[in-house]
Amino acid sequence: MKKVITIVVISCLMFILGRLTYSESTGNDSEGMTAKSYIIEDTYVDTYIDFKSEANYIKQTYKPIMSTSKIKHILIYIDGMCKHYDLNYNLVKSVISTESAWNYTAKSGVGAKGLMQIMKACAKDFNTPHSEMYDPYVNVTIGIKYLSKLTKRFEDAQTALVAYNEGPRHADRYKREYIDNSRYVDKVMKHLLTFQPQENLAYND
Repeated sequence: MKKVITIVVISCLMFILGRLTYSESTGNDSEGMTAKSYIIEDTYVDTYIDFKSEANYIKQTYKPIMSTSKIKHILIYIDGMCKHYDLNYNLVKSVISTESAWNYTAKSGVGAKGLMQIMKACAKDFNTPHSEMYDPYVNVTIGIKYLSKLTKRFEDAQTALVAYNEGPRHADRYKREYIDNSRYVDKVMKHLLTFQPQENLAYND
């Protein structure tokens, strides 16, 4: 009997120890994700861009219905808008990849439309009909203006991205732990690593 009790006690202790070790290794967060504090450049970086190669990459990777030529010209337009509004060109491409996979006819279950998944309230804030959000040029114009506004409002790109995804009022209330464990930011970051040389990006574990 004593032997059975001893085995049960040892088993319980091993289970508890294992749980504690797992909790520490995953950052003690509810999602079981390792907390990351990304350092993401959100302002415009003036550098050479091979728009044709980028258009080919997007066409092959995401297979949008747009032609490669149209993607190229949209990229040229995006770069110009990013320069004007001082926003990271690669960050915008990463948001588009995350939001719509470059499908300009995309519509979410909550009514967000187009490449950057613009909500009706957001379009209204910029005095633009929501019905025009399927126009790629109009859509990225609103999306870039909005994201630029958020990067200037919040202290870092991660919080600005969470605000873009969930709304600025929610981002204002979130704790740092939530921001650092945002699945949305993680998705954007994965795309960003494909568009931007890895040595120009960093994050703190």
